Amino acid sequence: MRWAWAAVAAVIVLAGGIFVFRTVTAAGGGGVVVQTVQPTRAPVVTTTTAPAPGSSDADPDPDRPTEVVNVVAVDEAGNPAAGYQVTDGGEVENCRPSPAAAGAGVFACSPTAESADVCWPTPSPRVLLCGDSPWKTSLRRTTTADRIDRTPSGAEAEPWGLELADGAKCRRRNGGSWPGRADGLAGAYHCDREDVFVLSGGGPVVNRTNPAWTVKIGGLSADNGDFPPPADVRVVKAYFAASP
Repeated sequence: MRWAWAAVAAVIVLAGGIFVFRTVTAAGGGGVVVQTVQPTRAPVVTTTTAPAPGSSDADPDPDRPTEVVNVVAVDEAGNPAAGYQVTDGGEVENCRPSPAAAGAGVFACSPTAESADVCWPTPSPRVLLCGDSPWKTSLRRTTTADRIDRTPSGAEAEPWGLELADGAKCRRRNGGSWPGRADGLAGAYHCDREDVFVLSGGGPVVNRTNPAWTVKIGGLSADNGDFPPPADVRVVKAYFAASP
């Protein structure tokens, strides 16, 4: 089968900030990939109120392909991209390729308390800039006494953040002790709604079988309580960290 590819470049002006998107679509129902280039000004983040998981409001477009957004928080020299603010962080160690990175050049470090699972190298070989989430333009300046391991991981990247069809925004888990549930499913992403989690059960957390990716969401509790079976929800956008 021959695939016909069409490339579209667009510039969108939003609230005084200019964003450049490169969109690639595959004929025949393939997925859509959107790469976000650094904004010339800080992006405006809006919050909407969406129906709670399990409500009667069905996904209006269940077959719409998931958009993949690559977040680039530094320029080619390793300095903060326009619009990003930097504060001082702590010391980190054991830096290795980040599991949330689309390609090489983004790292994850220990300890978990530093939330350094998505970090970009800087012109200084012992300094990294670590992001809090794909929706924030804040970076923390961390230092390490270790040599950074630049060996590619070879594993399939896991999204740094997910936007779901029910409106939830969910950030990838970075270690720590989490509550559980009686059926043995574990929390993989924590969402911006109380007691809502993206769950994992041994297989891939994000089902990428179809162009419209899906995840399973449900509750967790400190006493590993009984919960209804998890609900399948479409991923509207999947955010990865990327190098410039």
